[in-house]
Amino acid sequence: MILYRACPICKSKNLRGFAIDTYRNGPHISRVKCADCELVFANPMADSQELAEYYTNYYQKEHYEAVDYNNLIVNHFKRIAGLGGAQVKQEARFLGSLKEGDRFLDVGCGLGLGLAYAHQLNCKLFATEFDSGALDFVKSHFPVKTFQGDIWDAKYPDSFFDFIHISHVIEHVLDPKGYIAEMKRILKPGGFLAIGTPNMSSNLYRFHRWSKLLRLQVPDVIDGLEHTFIFPKKLLREICEEQALTVELHYTHNFGEKLSNLMGYQMPLGKKLNRLIQNAFQVNQWVVCRK
Repeated sequence: MILYRACPICKSKNLRGFAIDTYRNGPHISRVKCADCELVFANPMADSQELAEYYTNYYQKEHYEAVDYNNLIVNHFKRIAGLGGAQVKQEARFLGSLKEGDRFLDVGCGLGLGLAYAHQLNCKLFATEFDSGALDFVKSHFPVKTFQGDIWDAKYPDSFFDFIHISHVIEHVLDPKGYIAEMKRILKPGGFLAIGTPNMSSNLYRFHRWSKLLRLQVPDVIDGLEHTFIFPKKLLREICEEQALTVELHYTHNFGEKLSNLMGYQMPLGKKLNRLIQNAFQVNQWVVCRK
């Protein structure tokens, strides 16, 4: 475990207890908040070995099995296969700058939803991922060159990719600044980096926290216990700009849950209601930067 006495982003020692969750399974149970930059992060934090063990067979864990995630993704693949280029960019707004034939890297590709969109634009596909089962899954659906492991170990050449996509991964890593710097290194001048991650600035987080405090309860962790860093919108933009990246687009969006899907999930009614509530708030964010 890693114990932080200062904020890993701004180095401030002005840290405050924020949330704790001892009921759910996950690599972290407590969060603190930096009073200066407003970063929320796991502290103590699981180290790289502990996280690697947790992410083994990640997409076979209970929360993914409960929503039949593999079949949901396959259904998305079928739907995306019928979209034209303009429809892809309308639906996946963060890919608005992606061009046909671009060299496209999906960092932490998961089960390949980002790859499905890029494939529709006839891009040259590359992907990294820890979960070997996920890599087998995406290779069975797309012509993609994969690397199992972290982006550092892939050792891609300088200025190699036209577009890098990293969706709901940056909040899982131990060194988000270093991750962004490495992605910038392998991105071509004029290329684009699209980062999707939870939005700590969402009103949902504030409402949840205050509802607990007013009832004299310690706030619990509302998002995934595997998250190491949760970025407020302003801070994520500043981190990108510190890397001399130009922010072209930055927006928030809701959970994107369809009621018809929700009703079929194999989970308790309380969890279904929680997901429905999340869908009413701008809980996620995308920032698209140009090198």
